[in-house]
Amino acid sequence: MSTMLYILFSGLVTGAIYAVFALGLSLVYGTSRVLNFGYGSLYMLAAYIAYVLSSTLGLGYFGVVVCLLPIMFVVGLVLESAMIRPLRSHPNWKMATMMASLGLALVLDNLMLVIFGPEQKQLPPLFDGMFEVGEVMIGHQELAVLLIATVTVVVLELFLKYAPLGQAMRAVSQDMEGARMVGIKVNRVFAYAFGLSTVLAGIAALLLTPVTLISPQGGWALFLKAFVIVVFGGLGSTRGALVAAILLGVVESLVVYQFGATWIMPVWLVILLLVLMVRPKGLFGVWAV
Repeated sequence: MSTMLYILFSGLVTGAIYAVFALGLSLVYGTSRVLNFGYGSLYMLAAYIAYVLSSTLGLGYFGVVVCLLPIMFVVGLVLESAMIRPLRSHPNWKMATMMASLGLALVLDNLMLVIFGPEQKQLPPLFDGMFEVGEVMIGHQELAVLLIATVTVVVLELFLKYAPLGQAMRAVSQDMEGARMVGIKVNRVFAYAFGLSTVLAGIAALLLTPVTLISPQGGWALFLKAFVIVVFGGLGSTRGALVAAILLGVVESLVVYQFGATWIMPVWLVILLLVLMVRPKGLFGVWAV
C-alpha cells in the first residue's frame, strides 16, 4: 500500500512539472495556432544557463531563479521579434514559423554541444532529506517541486483569466482578426505569449534538472511528452494540458514501477496514437481556462 501511494505521489510531482512545461507550448499554440518545435531546445538552453549561474558564478537557487527567468523572458521576446514576427507577413506564415522553430532547435542543440560538450551535467537539489507521512517516505525536494509547480500553474491560470494581457491572449486565441479590430495589439500579444512560454520552460528546467541530466539534445524527449500532453488535453487548451499532464505523469510512474524506465517513451507514443484515433480533439478542443 505504501509503495503504491508513493508511486501516485511521484506521478503527481512528475505530472506537475510536465504541466508547467506543456502549458508554455499550449500557450503559444493557443494564441498563434503555431507549434513551436524549438520549445524543447529552449528548455535545455534554460537548463544550461541555470547550470552556468550555479556552478560557474556560484549563485544559490534563489539567485539562479532571479537571474534565469528574466533572461528567458528576454530570449523569448527577441526570438519572436527577430525570427517569427517577420514571417507573419508571408501568406503561409504558420508553416514557415514551424519550420523556423525547427531550425532554431537544431541551431540551439548544436550550439550547446559546441559550448558545453557532450558530457551530461546536473543542477544540485533545492532541498535534501526526507520525512515520513504515514508509511510513505517523501523527499523535501519532491514536496518543494510540487508546491512550486502548483503555484506556477495557479498564477498562470489567474493571469489568463483576470490580467488585461491574459484576457488579450484569450481574445486573440479565439478570433485574431476580431481582436485586432477592437484595438488589441496582436503582435505584442504574440511576443508576450512567446516570452511567457520561455519563462515556463525555464521554470520546468529548474524543477526537473536537479533529478535528471542536462545534455544538448535532451529537450526532445520532454518536447515529445509536452506535445502528447497538449494533444491529449486539446490543442490550445490550458485546462486540458493541466489535466492531461497529471494523468500522464501518474501513468509514467506506474509504467516505470511495473516495466522499467525503458518503456516510458513507447508508452507515451502509444497514448498519442490512441488519442489521435479515439478523440483527435483531446479532452478540451477549444481554449479553456
